[in-house]
Amino acid sequence: MSIKKKLYDFVLGTFRSINYDVVSVFEAKMPAPHPSEPIDVVIPVVPKDLDILPTCIEGLRRNFANVLGGIYLVAPENDKIRAFSQAQGLNFVLESSVLGFDKSYIAYRDKNGNDRSGWIFQQLLKLSGAVGENRYFITIDSDHILLAPHTFLADDGNLVFYMSKEFYYPYYLTYKHFCNRFPYSRYSYVSHKMIFDKNILASFRDFIESKAGGVKWYDALIDYLKQHKNCSLSEFEMYGHYHSSKYRVLWRQKELSKVSGTFYEYDVLKSLYGDKYLSVTFPDYRKRK
Repeated sequence: MSIKKKLYDFVLGTFRSINYDVVSVFEAKMPAPHPSEPIDVVIPVVPKDLDILPTCIEGLRRNFANVLGGIYLVAPENDKIRAFSQAQGLNFVLESSVLGFDKSYIAYRDKNGNDRSGWIFQQLLKLSGAVGENRYFITIDSDHILLAPHTFLADDGNLVFYMSKEFYYPYYLTYKHFCNRFPYSRYSYVSHKMIFDKNILASFRDFIESKAGGVKWYDALIDYLKQHKNCSLSEFEMYGHYHSSKYRVLWRQKELSKVSGTFYEYDVLKSLYGDKYLSVTFPDYRKRK
């Protein structure tokens, strides 16, 4: 398996990276947005996200090309998150109410012994499709800032997926396990944001349960993860390959470092990076001490 993984990493991963770098030089083609279909926004958050979350929300409100529905923060019980939701006119959703359990139900540790239950839990929350009032919703990481207009549902009714050059072989093995084929693609669906169609999600969950012999879809995914312990679940890869779309836009984003717990104002980010990138991200692993 290790030899096969190395071969896939070298051939597919290298090809994807080179292809992305070449194509991303050119201007992104943004499809025209659907004129009337409202789209909700669902953001799983924890208290540590509150420092950058206001900038994320501002980026959404400035650059959501579609009709913006409600914005929902899915979170554990927390007074600061509730207060932020109320002040910003957002909807607070208690995370344990979505699936009827919290991350303690998952109890998942990776091969290095790290507790990744919260990481898996927020993916299951998205796949549930149980938050929001509209058929369509997007999810976006709380540290991901949109700097230019983004279309998520095109005017012809097709979904718009944003693509990156990430390649993590275990994600594709998980898809192959449940869907009986290896999902070849020029790019990755892992891009910090994605639009979901609740009708397609319902079909996807039913499909997982049928493949698992009637086991609840989230239990089937959790059981598989516990068998392999290699952090092999990507809700974006699984959903994107299950329901591909003709619209794929390279995400053209830049990673930035968090500096001493303070972050750039939105207008500063826009002026510094808006001419070249569609978005910026402040991942935790780049945080400076």
